[in-house]
Amino acid sequence: MKRLFLTMVDQHQQLVYSQAMFILANKADAEDATQETYERFWAALNKPRPGKEFTSESAKAWLLHVVRNLCIDKLRRRKPTTTQELDEFENQSSHSKPVTELMSKQMNSWLGRAIKKLKEPYRSLIILADLQQRSIKDVARTLNLNENQAKVYIHRGRRQLRGFLQGIEL
Repeated sequence: MKRLFLTMVDQHQQLVYSQAMFILANKADAEDATQETYERFWAALNKPRPGKEFTSESAKAWLLHVVRNLCIDKLRRRKPTTTQELDEFENQSSHSKPVTELMSKQMNSWLGRAIKKLKEPYRSLIILADLQQRSIKDVARTLNLNENQAKVYIHRGRRQLRGFLQGIEL
């Protein structure tokens, strides 16, 4: 049990935190959501679940589902905020040329702002399918949708995202 927990933390902590950061756009809130997700995972591991033991894949899906729901709950409880702390998260890649670095930072900023404008479930689907490059099957399972629903929502989310990004002059 402890080994599975530590393995899941090692393997998926960055993924769980990334999803929380994209949804919440606040470092402290994302860290809190990640922590609470793993606290709930530990509690779930300690509950007897005959015939429903966690596997590596089911644990990953469970973690992403829980962090998404926790983030949505946090968003419901707070007032709309600015996206100031997203810049720190978006600037993860480093480039050797200053101009390229500046352009990359600006594009990440635009994309981050456009993604934040998306409503749920489109935002979560775009993050999972496009940014985290997960399969439709995995995305659908994580969000408790069937594959056709996931495909339709991803298509609609991409269309909305494209509309948001077309309004930006490059």
